[in-house]
Amino acid sequence: LVLSVVFFGSLSFVTCMGRMSFVLLGVMYFTVDVKEWCGQPFIYPGMNSIFVYVGHSLLGFYFPFSWEMRFQDSHWEQLFQSIWGTALWVFIAYLLYHKKYIYIFLKI
Repeated sequence: LVLSVVFFGSLSFVTCMGRMSFVLLGVMYFTVDVKEWCGQPFIYPGMNSIFVYVGHSLLGFYFPFSWEMRFQDSHWEQLFQSIWGTALWVFIAYLLYHKKYIYIFLKI
């Protein structure tokens, strides 16, 4: 607690962040354990995670995944570009998951 107060300034900040993390833990417990959520949108990138990682490393700076930003005044365009790139890679992982002959699973 003392280390947190030194780096982040105040005890109220630490208390507020602790409260937010407790609420988030409660929401996640309710969603995953009580409602028995299977994690459906995260299954597809998880099955082809190495392919998605290598694909983003190789193609992440090209057009469909990113573009030259024209409005540098705010972070909205950067946020949209990040969401677009992530959604596109999740869609590619979804397609790879459902095409039985294109599986690129790596089991170690």
